[in-house]
Amino acid sequence: MLNVAFDLKNQIISDLEYSSNLEKISYENLLIMGMGGSGIAGDVMKILSNEISDKNIFVQKDYSIPKQVKKFKPLCLFISYSGNTEETLSGISDAKINNFDWIVISSGGKLIDMANEEGKEYIKIPSGLQPRAAFGYLTLAVSKIIDIAEGSNYLSQLNDVSSYIDKLSEKGEKSNINQLSIDICESINKKTVIIYSGTDMSKVVSSRWKTQINENAKSKAYVGHLPEVHHNEILSWDADEEGSKKNYIVIMIRDQNEHTQIKKRFELTKDLIGEKVDITEVNLPNQESTLKTLLELVLLGDLVSINLAAKLTVDPNNIDTIEKLKKLLGE
Repeated sequence: MLNVAFDLKNQIISDLEYSSNLEKISYENLLIMGMGGSGIAGDVMKILSNEISDKNIFVQKDYSIPKQVKKFKPLCLFISYSGNTEETLSGISDAKINNFDWIVISSGGKLIDMANEEGKEYIKIPSGLQPRAAFGYLTLAVSKIIDIAEGSNYLSQLNDVSSYIDKLSEKGEKSNINQLSIDICESINKKTVIIYSGTDMSKVVSSRWKTQINENAKSKAYVGHLPEVHHNEILSWDADEEGSKKNYIVIMIRDQNEHTQIKKRFELTKDLIGEKVDITEVNLPNQESTLKTLLELVLLGDLVSINLAAKLTVDPNNIDTIEKLKKLLGE
């Protein structure tokens, strides 16, 4: 599955299928709804939009549109890789009831069918992947929408990022980034991973790492965000120090754009719990663009999860439990 991770460089410069009037879309308020590997694209879009615009971007990962969002009468963007995600389809029903305009990003399924039937705009991405393996396509799609609606140049940036990712991964399994991922997964082994972040960017990266470790390696991983963890979670390391040291590892996703107090809090955290639990730091590279930083760290996290799956001898493609849950919900 390493080849799927390394394909990120190709996904972000692919040709996607667009509806005929996509270039006419605009919004002052945007609601993005999606789940899992599809839903994280909404978090990416919000980060990118926030760095160039003051428009309201709401991200919702649930069945319905929140009451406090409805008053903004947003354009609704529904993202589902399969096009059949239960929660996302429910969101479309809610948008229709409230007469909100909507658009979709999907590889097919009911979402694309509904968009065609009702004359709504869409971006269609290639099918045949697990949703979490389509991160590049989804990032490309949301970048296209921001460029249209806000006059940004993210698509152009993605061309540069693709060349950069290509250089990072040109040696494949022997590349430095893959070797780093192996070192990290060796330190994780069978431990439960706790991932701490301190900025909006590192929070999205942490969430991606968590879900990839969950899905690919079938391992437990959880996230915490500073400074909030200092008001509660930091106390959880006081009891059962022996168990913590044996069964847990903290990964700190560090960002050079951290608030000065956040930097101090990370250092103090290491001092206070460093003898109670193993700690590994991952530093976000100081890149000239948000996209370059984000995609490099996403690639590293994907490689960590895939190499961890190999170490634990589990099949990263197996999602039987999720499929069983969907069947039970359908019944």
